[in-house]
Amino acid sequence: MALTAQQIVDGIASDEATFNKDPESYLGFVRKTTKYRVDFFWKNAAKGKCAEMTINRHAVVCSRTRLNGKNWYGYTLDPFGPDVSYKETDEAARLILAKYRRPIAAVVVAEE
Repeated sequence: MALTAQQIVDGIASDEATFNKDPESYLGFVRKTTKYRVDFFWKNAAKGKCAEMTINRHAVVCSRTRLNGKNWYGYTLDPFGPDVSYKETDEAARLILAKYRRPIAAVVVAEE
């Protein structure tokens, strides 16, 4: 059964501790958030696919691998499973960014 965007978002725990309390209830968890991306773990990654993922500020889901002290990113097809449509993947990425990404501070211009 294909997951909807909202099911994907609801299935991602806000942190690893929450995920570990009841791993059967969640599909993954958020590892780190910045102003420009959300790093998360996806437990149902297909065989041969990276379970560590990143959603960048353009809502592109990428695989993330740590090698020689650096993060390497790669575009990944079907990040949430082969039965999840591109439309649902895109919507899920946008919803995850909206829910978890840190807000970008507003620039305040001082008046003279």
